[in-house]
Amino acid sequence: MPQFDPEISRMVVVEEDQAQISACLQRLMADSGASYSMVIDRAGQILASESDEVRPEMVHLGALIANTYASTQEMARILKEDGFKTLFQEGMKEKIFTETVRGRWLLVVIFDKQSQVGMVKVLARRSSAVLANILDLVERRSTEVNSPRFRQVGKATIDTIDLLFKDDGCSDDE
Repeated sequence: MPQFDPEISRMVVVEEDQAQISACLQRLMADSGASYSMVIDRAGQILASESDEVRPEMVHLGALIANTYASTQEMARILKEDGFKTLFQEGMKEKIFTETVRGRWLLVVIFDKQSQVGMVKVLARRSSAVLANILDLVERRSTEVNSPRFRQVGKATIDTIDLLFKDDGCSDDE
């Protein structure tokens, strides 16, 4: 199973990628009858979410789900398993199904008793495969942007701007 890479936590998601991720989450919700779906990184940061209603508490829920996932991975290690790919929590009103996406991200689906668990599981697996392709592309682009070569170009750009506007006579000190 891939290990968490803190460099990838600085992902750069462009508008086109965000639209593809959102479309995937919307289709998952429409097909499964879910009320909420999101993609989070393993630190619990929400990369994208879709919902039938505004639910600000999901930021906290994302962090809790990521922690739950980390706990289950430790349980898997103790049981000499490679890891657990899915999590399922069932409450009186809502259920949460979580599936890993390439071991780096988590797809979370929240649904009520009107949705069938088996259907959510099948549709989440399909969505996970689509999201994996999108997120792999985002990850590759982010690695390039975070590379030392790109950081040097950024520093050179800032230095050039500083030189251009250093003594332009528009100082606030006058």
